[in-house]
This record gives sequence, C-alpha cells and structure tokens, in this order.
Amino acid sequence: MTFPKPLNTIFGKILVGLVAVYVLYVAVIGLFSTTCPAGFTPPKAEDIQDDKTRAMVMAEATVHSLDNELHSVFGWIPNDLFFVPKILDNIVNYQKGVIYATRPASDIIAKTVSRYGKNDTLDQRLVDATSRSFVYSDEVWGFWFIYDTEGKYKQGVQNWRSWAASVDSGVKNAGVYNVKSDDVYLILKYCNQMLEYALGYLNKENIKHYESDNYIYFAKGVSSVVEDILRGLVAVDSSVVQRGGQENVDAALKRLSFVRDFNPWYVVAGGNDTGDAMLPNHVAAIARHIDVASNRINDIMQSMEK
Repeated sequence: MTFPKPLNTIFGKILVGLVAVYVLYVAVIGLFSTTCPAGFTPPKAEDIQDDKTRAMVMAEATVHSLDNELHSVFGWIPNDLFFVPKILDNIVNYQKGVIYATRPASDIIAKTVSRYGKNDTLDQRLVDATSRSFVYSDEVWGFWFIYDTEGKYKQGVQNWRSWAASVDSGVKNAGVYNVKSDDVYLILKYCNQMLEYALGYLNKENIKHYESDNYIYFAKGVSSVVEDILRGLVAVDSSVVQRGGQENVDAALKRLSFVRDFNPWYVVAGGNDTGDAMLPNHVAAIARHIDVASNRINDIMQSMEK
C-alpha cells in the first residue's frame, strides 16, 4: 500500500503556494519600502503671508512623516500579520519612531499655535487627533479595517489638515492660529527633548550587534519628525533665524538631513565596547549627528532666552 506524498496532495500544493506568496510578499516589502523618505519642504518664507498659510505649514510639518508612512506602497507595517514585523524590523522600527515623536508633537504644537492664551479651549479637531487618534496602538490590525491603526492615524492627520484649512475662513468653529515667542521656544524645546531621547536610546549599554539596527532606525524615525517641525517653524517664524542665528539653524538641519539619509547596507555596532576595533560603529555615527543637531537647537533656545 502506498501513501501519497504530502506535497502532491491538493492541500500540500495550497500550502506551498501560500508559503511562496508569503515569502514573495516579505521580499517585495523589504526591497521597495524605504527608511529614507523625502522630508517636509515648506514654502519659502516670502510666500507665507497670512495665518492660514502658517497654520497649513505647521500642520503639514506635524503630520508629514506619519502621512508618508501611511501612504507608502505597503502602508503601515508594524500591525501586519504573520510575523512580518519581526522579519522587516528596519522599516517597522522607523515607523514606530515616527509615531513616537508625532504623539508629543501633536500635543505641543496644538497647545502653542491654535489658541490665543493658555486658558483658551483647544480646537476639538486637534484634541481628537492628539488624544484619540495618535495615541492608538501602532500594532492593531483591526477586523476588516475597523478600529485599525491606519484608520485612526489617518483620521488624526485629516483633523490637523481640517483645522489648518479652517483658519481665518469665517465659518463656525473656524480654527485659530496664534504663535508668540514663548510658543516658538516651547516648540524648539520639544525638538531638543526628542533628539535627547533618541540620543539616550542610542547610548544604551549592552546593545547587541543584531539589535543595533532596531535602535538606529527608531532614532531615524524620531529625528525625521523633528526635522520636519524645525523646517516648518523656521519657515513660519523669522525669529528662529534672527535670534537663534542662521549658522545654528543650518547646522542643525544639515545634521538632521544626514540622519534622514543614513542607511548602511549592513548595520555594524563596532567590534568591541571600547570602540577601537576595525569594524565601524554605525550606532555611534548616527548618534554623533543627532548630538550635534541637539546642541545647535539648544544654542538657538539659549539665544532666544536673552
């Protein structure tokens, strides 16, 4: 009596087909997803003449990196099924870094640009974006796209754009745009604190060689949001350059662009703890760029305190 070979049965062929599709899907995501998307490019300062345009610039600066990931070829990866996030850890950690930095950015910028005073009520759209949409877990797949991560985040992005579009529109519940020097300082403080967090994350002790890429790409995601917001702030408020210095602004943005473009073929964390081995230390290399950018933003903040 002979028994059919498992792979020759209809179920075996279906299983092989599913495995092949899975491998192809993972391979395609790995090949075509990017951790170096284009950053936010605001309009030139001379083209920003009214509060509505300023509001739109700051709204886009806040959500640009997140929106990029949501509308990339394969969308949001951390909530994919069947162990895909475990395999494609670079893009997953990058996207996790993006949402990590977007959450406090939404909170700080809503409180600093969208009301006349600290005791005024925040725009409900920005409250919902901050406290209902962006706080949602980054790993929820949902069921038939109900209560899924992408849907929540996209709603938060839409709320920011809706607020900006309503500024000075004259309609009921129109948005307010109002930024004072104290507000500019608080936004810069957010940028500095996020970079300090990323730097501390990279400086953790005992980072294992095969985990070093996770730290690097998470820090890249955080830094990309900071770069977008700094570029937006510089475009809408000339005091950043006038009081903080063009050199400091250019140096900070230059280093942040280095971080955005940082993408080695293979991440190496150095050959030893001392750092004097022949192998490069990519963790230390990207940390240096973040450290310089953080110091430059800190210099801008100190100049604005005077």
